[in-house]
Amino acid sequence: MYICNYQQDNWSELLPLMEFAYNNALSATTSVSPFFANKGYHPNITVHPKCNIASSRAYDFAIDLNELQNTLKAEISMVQQHYQKSADARHSPTPDFKVSDKVFVKAQFFRTTWHSKKLSKKYLGPYKIIAQPGTLSFTLYLPEFMHSVHPVFHVSMLEPATSNTFSERIQPAPALVIIDREPKYEISRIVDSKIDC
Repeated sequence: MYICNYQQDNWSELLPLMEFAYNNALSATTSVSPFFANKGYHPNITVHPKCNIASSRAYDFAIDLNELQNTLKAEISMVQQHYQKSADARHSPTPDFKVSDKVFVKAQFFRTTWHSKKLSKKYLGPYKIIAQPGTLSFTLYLPEFMHSVHPVFHVSMLEPATSNTFSERIQPAPALVIIDREPKYEISRIVDSKIDC
């Protein structure tokens, strides 16, 4: 639907009409228009002047408008509670971190030299928490090579670093092979190969 003319030079003249149409349209939250919420009726473009309105009618109108606005406040509150329930259902509880804990940082916003983001690490660290500047933010002690990264992270970017409960079950490193006085790892077999042209 085109609102302005072909030359597109009359759009400013149509803004009042667009504003009227917007304010006279039903809201998805309250199911009434902003005009009806503020005035208690839907205004019309045509003017029908009314004279000699009794004060009792004006009083009843004001009472009705007050009841309408109270009803709309209750409707808005109910819709907000509905959205809050669905948001809370998807919201994970905030981990209880404290200073000196070790945490992992999500790697999704870090630019790395890995060729495949899919195969790269999902978390970096663990790093030590050295301060808590806010209720949901923590300052980490980052290594020197990450000096360009701001050390304060939101709690949603952190994961607790759990200690290894099976400390005696550490996978031993494979044996080294010395070739030309350089340590090399021995390859048992090649399962697949691909040549990129």
